[in-house]
Amino acid sequence: MGRIMDFITGADLEPGYRARAVEAAPPDGAQADEEPKFVTLGELGAGGLSTVAGYGALMSVDYMACEQTKARSLSSLPFSVVSRAGQWEAFPDHPLAVLFNGMVNEEMTSAQFMSWHRLRCDTFGTAYWRVEWWHGRPVAVWPVLCPVFRDFDRTRPEGRRTVFDLTGDKYNPAGRYFADEVVAVTTHVTKTGTKGESLARLAAKQIGLSVDLERFYKSMLDNGNHQLGHVEIPDGRHVSEQEKADIKEAISRKRGVGEAGKAPIFAAGAKWVTDQQTMKDASLIEQQTWILHQVCRACNVPPWKVYDKTGTSYQGSQQSNIDYVTDTIVPDARAIELALRPVLDSMGDRDKAAKLNTKGLMRGDDRSRSQYFREMAYLGAYTPRRICELEDVDPTGVLDKPLFPLNYGTVEEDGSVTVYSHDAAAPADGSQTGVTNKGGSRVRG
Repeated sequence: MGRIMDFITGADLEPGYRARAVEAAPPDGAQADEEPKFVTLGELGAGGLSTVAGYGALMSVDYMACEQTKARSLSSLPFSVVSRAGQWEAFPDHPLAVLFNGMVNEEMTSAQFMSWHRLRCDTFGTAYWRVEWWHGRPVAVWPVLCPVFRDFDRTRPEGRRTVFDLTGDKYNPAGRYFADEVVAVTTHVTKTGTKGESLARLAAKQIGLSVDLERFYKSMLDNGNHQLGHVEIPDGRHVSEQEKADIKEAISRKRGVGEAGKAPIFAAGAKWVTDQQTMKDASLIEQQTWILHQVCRACNVPPWKVYDKTGTSYQGSQQSNIDYVTDTIVPDARAIELALRPVLDSMGDRDKAAKLNTKGLMRGDDRSRSQYFREMAYLGAYTPRRICELEDVDPTGVLDKPLFPLNYGTVEEDGSVTVYSHDAAAPADGSQTGVTNKGGSRVRG
């Protein structure tokens, strides 16, 4: 019963009571799951290739585009709490549904929180949330920004074997928390099953190359080499130190986008000779595309979602959109739904489950949706009122009972068929030409 029992016994007297009950102290030899590496850009090897760590990965436009795509998709999903036992039922007034469909805390909306979560999880490997409780109910969910020490001791009572030690930040007091107070969501790349691997770290080389290309283009503009080339001096011509300085000055004045196209004047009879290799020959665009695809593979985002539509047709993009939802968003959404399981259990809601609705990301055109809803209505799966709610149409006065084709029948346990009208000659949706009745029939109507 968890939090319900705490409320009954009076233990849950104020928010964060457990956080102050035990002073935060990392277990012996424990390493923090979260390190405060926010922006880091270093170099690999003597060649000066870039590498990134933490939020420094956002210096790569490719990584930023992939993460923004995933964050925008995840933050747009409606959240609900539904029954997982017996008849399906939604609970819009459940505390978790209220939080994740509005303000998760005083500082941020649920959309902002989910955007933070997606970036934090992919960049650091694990995203931690702290659930604030009051009288057995969650009243806020806070992002954990500080280092976290996770400890498991199988000698502890069941349900309290895993604890999280937080060092504290502006949203979370330092202390020790249980699994219903701190939610941990990891990436799908994990060595231990409890701690995710950072996608930014695993793809640091490719992300660094993306940064390098941007730096290369900037350097080309800053140095004035809009056309690759070099300076040639006539044979036998002695160049004084002053003339060398004048040539360097002329090249320097050629730098920057504002000087593009201007012809410099060189001293000592020197002239600018364009190299045979052009920017096109260097295949820089192909290199940039290849690096983008590598980062997309690491983040599990199809390239066309970040506006690289090379070789993509309309029908292909429709299928790619479905693949993006099923292969990228659904697994991430499922990880969040399962991570909230200890919170629901602690509320005494073992018969309920968290649900993020991904159907909105796969909405078709008007014709496709109307055909889908028509078939679902004939099956009795959706009532007309439910269809209006899904389409954001005013359901006032709309029938809230399931439809049933009158010429259909139900097969009873003894094999007989009960039909509801003997006048209908064919099914109303035209998908069936007749009904075989081998066990006798009963007519209602």
